[in-house]
Amino acid sequence: MATLTPTLTLASTDTASDTLDFTVTKGLGTTSPSVGVSRQSVATSGQFNILTAAANTGITYVYVKNTDSTNVIVLKDDSGNNFLDLSAGEFAFFPVKGGIGLEATADTAACVLEYAYFTKS
Repeated sequence: MATLTPTLTLASTDTASDTLDFTVTKGLGTTSPSVGVSRQSVATSGQFNILTAAANTGITYVYVKNTDSTNVIVLKDDSGNNFLDLSAGEFAFFPVKGGIGLEATADTAACVLEYAYFTKS
Protein backbone atom coordinates (compact mmCIF):
# COMPACT_ATOMS: atom_id res chain seq x y z
CA MET A 1 0.00 0.00 0.00
CA ALA A 2 1.17 3.52 -0.83
CA THR A 3 -0.01 6.90 0.41
CA LEU A 4 -1.05 9.79 -1.80
CA THR A 5 -1.41 13.21 -0.13
CA PRO A 6 -3.53 15.66 -2.14
CA THR A 7 -3.75 19.24 -0.89
CA LEU A 8 -6.28 21.86 -1.95
CA THR A 9 -5.80 25.55 -1.15
CA LEU A 10 -8.43 28.17 -1.95
CA ALA A 11 -7.54 31.82 -1.37
CA SER A 12 -9.11 35.11 -2.51
CA THR A 13 -9.59 38.59 -1.16
CA ASP A 14 -12.32 39.60 -3.62
CA THR A 15 -14.51 36.56 -4.33
CA ALA A 16 -16.94 37.24 -1.48
CA SER A 17 -17.47 39.80 1.27
CA ASP A 18 -15.11 37.81 3.52
CA THR A 19 -11.56 36.81 2.71
CA LEU A 20 -11.35 33.22 1.51
CA ASP A 21 -8.28 31.34 2.72
CA PHE A 22 -8.22 27.66 3.60
CA THR A 23 -6.27 24.48 2.92
CA VAL A 24 -7.47 20.88 3.13
CA THR A 25 -5.10 17.89 3.11
CA LYS A 26 -6.00 14.20 3.20
CA GLY A 27 -3.77 11.12 3.15
CA LEU A 28 -5.20 8.52 0.76
CA GLY A 29 -4.18 4.87 0.76
CA THR A 30 -3.59 3.57 -2.76
CA THR A 31 -2.74 0.29 -4.44
CA SER A 32 -2.35 -1.17 -7.94
CA PRO A 33 -3.37 -0.51 -10.62
CA SER A 34 -2.21 3.05 -11.00
CA VAL A 35 -0.85 5.25 -13.77
CA GLY A 36 1.64 8.01 -13.00
CA VAL A 37 1.44 11.40 -14.67
CA SER A 38 1.00 10.79 -18.40
CA ARG A 39 -0.03 12.82 -21.44
CA GLN A 40 -2.37 11.94 -24.27
CA SER A 41 -3.52 13.85 -27.33
CA VAL A 42 -7.33 13.96 -27.29
CA ALA A 43 -9.26 14.37 -30.55
CA THR A 44 -12.69 15.87 -31.24
CA SER A 45 -14.05 12.57 -32.52
CA GLY A 46 -14.05 9.32 -30.62
CA GLN A 47 -12.73 9.40 -27.09
CA PHE A 48 -9.69 8.62 -25.02
CA ASN A 49 -10.51 6.08 -22.30
CA ILE A 50 -8.79 7.14 -19.11
CA LEU A 51 -10.52 4.32 -17.21
CA THR A 52 -12.67 1.50 -18.54
CA ALA A 53 -15.64 0.28 -16.51
CA ALA A 54 -14.36 -3.30 -16.66
CA ALA A 55 -10.91 -2.41 -15.30
CA ASN A 56 -12.17 0.08 -12.68
CA THR A 57 -13.18 -2.44 -10.02
CA GLY A 58 -12.93 -0.07 -7.03
CA ILE A 59 -12.84 3.62 -6.24
CA THR A 60 -10.13 5.32 -8.30
CA TYR A 61 -8.63 8.75 -7.62
CA VAL A 62 -8.13 10.64 -10.89
CA TYR A 63 -6.05 13.73 -11.73
CA VAL A 64 -6.73 15.47 -15.06
CA LYS A 65 -5.37 18.69 -16.57
CA ASN A 66 -6.03 20.37 -19.90
CA THR A 67 -2.60 21.57 -21.07
CA ASP A 68 -4.03 23.42 -24.08
CA SER A 69 -3.93 27.24 -24.09
CA THR A 70 -7.27 27.73 -25.88
CA ASN A 71 -9.55 24.71 -26.18
CA VAL A 72 -11.82 22.68 -23.87
CA ILE A 73 -11.65 18.98 -22.97
CA VAL A 74 -14.94 17.31 -22.03
CA LEU A 75 -14.98 14.41 -19.55
CA LYS A 76 -17.74 11.81 -19.78
CA ASP A 77 -18.68 8.60 -18.05
CA ASP A 78 -18.66 5.40 -20.12
CA SER A 79 -22.35 5.93 -20.98
CA GLY A 80 -21.40 9.16 -22.76
CA ASN A 81 -22.82 11.51 -20.10
CA ASN A 82 -20.85 14.77 -20.06
CA PHE A 83 -20.09 15.85 -16.50
CA LEU A 84 -17.00 18.08 -16.59
CA ASP A 85 -15.52 20.71 -18.91
CA LEU A 86 -11.83 21.47 -18.47
CA SER A 87 -11.07 24.85 -19.99
CA ALA A 88 -7.54 25.77 -21.05
CA GLY A 89 -5.09 25.18 -18.18
CA GLU A 90 -7.74 23.88 -15.75
CA PHE A 91 -7.28 20.74 -13.66
CA ALA A 92 -9.31 18.52 -11.35
CA PHE A 93 -8.73 15.73 -8.82
CA PHE A 94 -11.70 13.52 -7.91
CA PRO A 95 -12.73 9.96 -7.02
CA VAL A 96 -14.48 7.80 -9.61
CA LYS A 97 -16.86 5.13 -8.38
CA GLY A 98 -15.90 1.52 -9.14
CA GLY A 99 -17.43 0.03 -12.28
CA ILE A 100 -17.60 3.45 -14.00
CA GLY A 101 -15.48 4.34 -17.01
CA LEU A 102 -14.00 7.76 -17.72
CA GLU A 103 -13.53 9.20 -21.21
CA ALA A 104 -12.07 12.46 -22.58
CA THR A 105 -12.90 14.23 -25.84
CA ALA A 106 -11.71 17.58 -27.18
CA ASP A 107 -14.52 20.07 -27.76
CA THR A 108 -13.24 22.21 -30.67
CA ALA A 109 -9.71 21.15 -31.58
CA ALA A 110 -7.29 18.45 -30.45
CA CYS A 111 -5.81 19.03 -26.96
CA VAL A 112 -3.26 17.34 -24.77
CA LEU A 113 -4.66 15.85 -21.58
CA GLU A 114 -2.37 15.30 -18.61
CA TYR A 115 -3.72 12.57 -16.35
CA ALA A 116 -2.93 10.09 -13.61
CA TYR A 117 -4.99 7.67 -11.56
CA PHE A 118 -4.56 5.73 -8.35
CA THR A 119 -6.75 2.89 -7.05
CA LYS A 120 -8.03 3.32 -3.49
CA SER A 121 -6.78 0.61 -1.14
